[in-house]
Amino acid sequence: MSGKTSLFGIFGYPVSHSRSPAMHNAAFAALGMDCRYDAYEIAPGEIAAAVEKARSLPLAGINITVPHKQAIMAELDFLSPEAELAGAVNTVKNKDGRLSGYNTDIEGALAAIHEGVGFRPEGGTAFVVGAGGAARAVVLGLCMNKAERILISNRTVEKADALAREFTDKFPDTAIECSGLGVAETEQFVTEADIVINCSSAGMEGCGPLLLPLENFRGTGVYDLVYRPRITPLVARARELGIKAESGAGMLLHQGAKSFEIWTGTPAPVGAMKKALEER
Repeated sequence: MSGKTSLFGIFGYPVSHSRSPAMHNAAFAALGMDCRYDAYEIAPGEIAAAVEKARSLPLAGINITVPHKQAIMAELDFLSPEAELAGAVNTVKNKDGRLSGYNTDIEGALAAIHEGVGFRPEGGTAFVVGAGGAARAVVLGLCMNKAERILISNRTVEKADALAREFTDKFPDTAIECSGLGVAETEQFVTEADIVINCSSAGMEGCGPLLLPLENFRGTGVYDLVYRPRITPLVARARELGIKAESGAGMLLHQGAKSFEIWTGTPAPVGAMKKALEER
């Protein structure tokens, strides 16, 4: 580091497990840029104070992860249309103390899903599991890209219903249906879907697996946003049945590449970033 080094980082809690520093530092090194990216553990309730400090520090860009993606919105000077629609920010650009918020999860998820299993939303039917922040970004991306139907299953059906109502009002050309996670309900959705997308924490290290009746799935593929472990139980089961399936490392890569481009105005060295993620 020098007095001219541009600083970047990620705010989250906990954040020590994040792969973003390895990915972004590899990108800076690949392009010979005098930049450094670090992880900053910001406890719940401290995000407002952290944002105020960021205005005066030489932090040119910040990624935002759980639990701050919604809370930080009120602290920013500008929100992109996508961030406002998603109700969440994962990327902040600092220009002379003015902080602008973006959501690259939307574009990153769709790019990763297409790259991983070949699915394009237009005219298609997507089965989404979960109704939290990740599901919100995915559902928004599907609606914005003219999916014909979106089927949402969540343990708390009321949460899925609220998400469906909100986006039905904004995107009336996309039909959105909801259910719980019962076997009969998910079996129907699996049968009707062109793609299955897990946006819940099920299957993550320390969490129970997501059990879906995939035997009658005839769509394009299965995409699991969970990337730890790299081969989740859902991905493993889909592959056993001969279904094309990928886990969520691709989303981390593509949302990170978009963040890099927002901060620097330079095309991201995706190959170097992917290599760093794979090595990590």
